[in-house]
Amino acid sequence: MGILKMYIEKRGGDLLMRWYDLEPDVCMAISMIECSEKNAQVKYAEYIIKLVKEKDNDMDYIKNATLDNINRKYCRWYDKNEILSRAFQYLKGTKKDIQKEVSLSVLALINSEAVA
Repeated sequence: MGILKMYIEKRGGDLLMRWYDLEPDVCMAISMIECSEKNAQVKYAEYIIKLVKEKDNDMDYIKNATLDNINRKYCRWYDKNEILSRAFQYLKGTKKDIQKEVSLSVLALINSEAVA
């Protein structure tokens, strides 16, 4: 299935984890997307955007997603693609239960394509 990568930064002796490392299913989904081919990454990102929009009625955080991504342009591996960057910003901003549900759906999609 792939190796779950845990990136931990050390800053001044404190260990800081990325936002998606806090939930194993979200971390696994993002790691699997990262290991996918570029075209598949975009497909999964579009799927994330679709699911978050369907499931989250309170999407005020999305108004700032594009501005946040412009300010952090190319700092993270997924910022190099606008669709990926937007999808992960949506996922980051939504409620924890929706993050988990969307991540499980993405993992199911990835697994179904691996079997096919």
